[in-house]
Amino acid sequence: MLNKVKNNFRYLILPALIVLFCLNTTNTNAISTKNVLFISSYSPSFITFDDQLNGICDSIDSNYEVQIEYMDIKKFNDEEFRKNFYNLIKFKTKNYRKYDGIILGDDAALDFALNNLELFKNTAVVFLGISDEDNIKRAMESNINGGVIEKPSISENLNLIHNLFNENKNLILISGDESKYKKEIDEFYSFKSKYKNFNYKNIVIPNKIDESFLSKLSNIDKNKDVVLYLHPYIINSPKDLYIYESVEIISKYIDAPMFTTLNYNLYDNMIGGKVVSHYEQSTLASKLLKSILDDKVNTKQLITSDEANVWCFNYDNLVKYNIPKNKLPKNSIIINKPIPFFEKHKELIFPVTLTLIGLVCIIIALLIHAHKTSKHKDELNKSKKIAEDANIAKSNFIANISHELRTPVTVISSANQLLSILLSKETLHNDDKILSNLNIISQNSNRLIRLINNVIDVAKFDCGFYNLKLKNIDIISFIENTALSVIPYAKSKKLNIIFDTNVEELNMCVDPEKIERIVLNLLSNAIKFSSEGENIFATIIADENNFNFIVQDNGVGIDEANLNKIFEKFTQIDSVFTRQNEGSGIGLSIVKSFVKLHQGTISVNSKLGEGSSFIVSLPINSTLTTGDDLEIPSNLDGASIELSDIFK
Repeated sequence: MLNKVKNNFRYLILPALIVLFCLNTTNTNAISTKNVLFISSYSPSFITFDDQLNGICDSIDSNYEVQIEYMDIKKFNDEEFRKNFYNLIKFKTKNYRKYDGIILGDDAALDFALNNLELFKNTAVVFLGISDEDNIKRAMESNINGGVIEKPSISENLNLIHNLFNENKNLILISGDESKYKKEIDEFYSFKSKYKNFNYKNIVIPNKIDESFLSKLSNIDKNKDVVLYLHPYIINSPKDLYIYESVEIISKYIDAPMFTTLNYNLYDNMIGGKVVSHYEQSTLASKLLKSILDDKVNTKQLITSDEANVWCFNYDNLVKYNIPKNKLPKNSIIINKPIPFFEKHKELIFPVTLTLIGLVCIIIALLIHAHKTSKHKDELNKSKKIAEDANIAKSNFIANISHELRTPVTVISSANQLLSILLSKETLHNDDKILSNLNIISQNSNRLIRLINNVIDVAKFDCGFYNLKLKNIDIISFIENTALSVIPYAKSKKLNIIFDTNVEELNMCVDPEKIERIVLNLLSNAIKFSSEGENIFATIIADENNFNFIVQDNGVGIDEANLNKIFEKFTQIDSVFTRQNEGSGIGLSIVKSFVKLHQGTISVNSKLGEGSSFIVSLPINSTLTTGDDLEIPSNLDGASIELSDIFK
């Protein structure tokens, strides 16, 4: 059985390997790269090299790998150097690597390739930056696939100058050696018959910069002359004068409008024009090579300077010489042009705009909310004013109706007292039934008077115009007399009132009537909530700063949860015992108000079932003052009124 499994497994291995091989082959072909060799006529330090290399890299994709070799034309006159370079290219193309394509940069590289075509058999070859017409002709007759011609755009620039300066001016061409640039100079002078409004002149850059040449440059007038600069790559002076250096010299001595045929001149005083762009040349050459390798295009193609040269201008010099941009050719490139604010910050505009819109929305929402809040606040204030007015009206009504009630009650009470006196002199005084009814009338009259007094006091406190009638009295004696006046009422309830004090005499400025009502109210509460046989303690404890009056009982007490409520108006503790006792629920509230008017405090300690202790504390040295110094006797009628609730 095991051998059979092994045989079956062996049969599966071969198909699996075939599948893996096919997949690997397919993947390798899919990502295979093409090798390209770029041969430059110059060294990496030459001004055109970076643009040529950037154009190549930007126009091909990641499937291409580019290698570079430099001829360095300055050294190429040496026979040994040429031989070594030939052997290097031969080694690379024959032994080192199979190149899919060759890019030749400038005339020297093309000349080398034409003289050594055997090195590039079966390889796609393109060129760029070629100005030698003989080499172009030879290339198109050989196996080279084509490329880009380099030629300065003389006619296009002269047409532009004519459109911009259609007036009598001196048109000056600055060029290199007349023999080398004869064709360009002849083309320049050929426009004499076409644009007759210009005076044509050519200034040749000499092999050696001298005073004569610099004097010619200095004589160029910005109001009369327009310059077209045809740049020679190298000037054979004692020290080779490269592009930037020559432009620097010319720009230093010329302050007239200058157009150019090369894009490297645009960063000085040059306006621009249709210029040779080595970046554009290498881009077009690379695209040509790519179409040959990828699209299998085998036809030869020659790209002229009209296609490779581009319109390019320096914004600063356009402004300097008042050249309007709408007169420039379409698709012109303008360097140094200020970037519009919205274009420069376009990545930030959208989020910033959204943020601003959000902030505006938030501000609007806040303003709406503030308006609604203000409106709502106004409505609340109006409602509050209405409520306050209603409360004042209520208090005024209570005060008025209380006065109206107190008048007849007082008359009843007075008549009752008079009747009692008269009956006591007659034979009917022995009739207990009549005397009992008279007592009931008297008791309830006192209760009505007490309730009315309390209502009046509450109304006064609510309206905020309660004033004390202050007197200087011996408060110890006054409270003692008041407490003694309650003893008969306490004995009728079989309760004992025990009075004690730690000082015998103490003069204080108080309202005697209010102090009396405080004492009577507290003693009345103690009597109401105490059982028969219990003691009620009325104690005075005074020190240097405070006068303390304490009423303590051993009655039913108060639940801790209700201690904070007992001083509120119209509040009664809802228990079976307390509900059996009479009361409107405003007595302790009035007591607290009276104490507060005297700048004092009232507090309570109590436990349910163990009794209560009320402590009134008044400052001895208060700010209350009066000019009177009277002894106020205890009022028995006041005691009758305040204690009226303890009788059934």
